Amino acid sequence: MTQHTPNKVDETRAKLSGIRRSGPSIAQEGRQRRTHVRGLENYLKTLPLEQKLKKNHGIEEKNLERREKHAKFEAGLEKEDGSPTASLISVASEEWNTIRRSKTLFERVKDYIPAKFLAWMLEMNDAEDEAKPGKNQPPAQRLDALDSTAGVVRPALEELIETEADPTKSRVIEIPHPLLPMASYHRYLPLPIFTDENLLFIKNNLSTFKTEKIYLPNTTEKTTILLLSDITEKLGIDRAKATSNEGLSYPKFQRAAANFFRFETERDPKGKEGNRSNWTQRHFLFWTNRPDAEDTYHIWKPREYEMRIDRQNYSTAFDINNYRLAWNRVQMTIDNQQFPAAAIPSQAASAPTTESGPSSARR
Repeated sequence: MTQHTPNKVDETRAKLSGIRRSGPSIAQEGRQRRTHVRGLENYLKTLPLEQKLKKNHGIEEKNLERREKHAKFEAGLEKEDGSPTASLISVASEEWNTIRRSKTLFERVKDYIPAKFLAWMLEMNDAEDEAKPGKNQPPAQRLDALDSTAGVVRPALEELIETEADPTKSRVIEIPHPLLPMASYHRYLPLPIFTDENLLFIKNNLSTFKTEKIYLPNTTEKTTILLLSDITEKLGIDRAKATSNEGLSYPKFQRAAANFFRFETERDPKGKEGNRSNWTQRHFLFWTNRPDAEDTYHIWKPREYEMRIDRQNYSTAFDINNYRLAWNRVQMTIDNQQFPAAAIPSQAASAPTTESGPSSARR
């Protein structure tokens, strides 16, 4: 069996145990426990990491005051002795590693980290950085080291997957993956983004879009996403047209709806069986499955947009009764346009007036 030779990373990692054992929990023998009493100790273990560090920081400051008072009492400068010091809340080794590996978390808690742990983190990060493949090698040797590393594949060596051309079928456009975190952050992405032409433009020009760093829901690390305003500007999407037809003809609306449905199935953990996918499919089919859908598109499209935005703002479930009520209102508008009130003879218009009666009698 080959014996493992300790390296700088191993040596630095081993130092953490010694640092953790040398904490400032120094007090008289037989003292009353303050932080590690039964019941309270179990509660303290369940505290979030950030809260543990803040509490420890407060304990450290109080302990320092107690030690100073005790030293003055021993020197005869104080009449009363300082109260016993309190133990710190235990922070596991893996929790210290979590802090040093997360830049976001480190920035939030660095003011509460004792100096000895800060020094260890810097030393550990340097040791791991030095241990990376090819770190201290010339460029040519560094590339060889990367090539020999398991799991590392050069992009140029990735195989191109071809698709067969079929003129009888409409082409399926690949959804650019950077749109997925954007939807989680914004909740709403304009439907015109999902036309075939716009998806292709985004896919082929990803590197040209501006980006921003944000916190996605339930995350502690910042994620880089595409800037939505830059996308809509480059695609020429006019948000002012959203309440009319969103700048989409009926055929483009159909394609955008189909692509948006595929997009939602990718976002949904349950795929086509998930809530997002199910709602999206039922919503769009309600409007497009009518024989006169294209002819009446300009009438029902604003109502479709309102109900889609209502879903995105409030996560409302699909309710067929609400949709039927919405369609009844649309149908009233359609009927009024087909049979305007001015074209229907009224009883007042057809009845003879008092002026026409006598004049006709005279004739």
